[in-house]
Amino acid sequence: MTEPETSTPRFASDRPRVKTIPLEWPIEFGGRTYAALAIARLTAGEVAEFQKSIANLPPDAPVTFPVFRDADGAPLPDGLLDALDADDSDALDRAALDFLPRRFRGAEATASAPAAGEPTA
Repeated sequence: MTEPETSTPRFASDRPRVKTIPLEWPIEFGGRTYAALAIARLTAGEVAEFQKSIANLPPDAPVTFPVFRDADGAPLPDGLLDALDADDSDALDRAALDFLPRRFRGAEATASAPAAGEPTA
């Protein structure tokens, strides 16, 4: 009889799956000080869970990709990203583009910037 697999899957690539971004403007939130935030690539299971979680949201509901984490890798508390200094938020958004699954990159880019050569609103 074959014994069940007991090892945990692990990515064998040397490409980084997490990047830590220091905040220029550290923030206290919920009794904790955040001096840096992390951005993590999602697994296929996390993408499926995210898509399921937003399936019944109204079309105008704000949605944040679950790539943002605290320095320990835990999901961020609701409201923290909105409370960040605008420059820190912009730095996180720029860095996050490299960590989004390809299927979401086009939607994110078009939502935040006009196409090349088009005027801003």
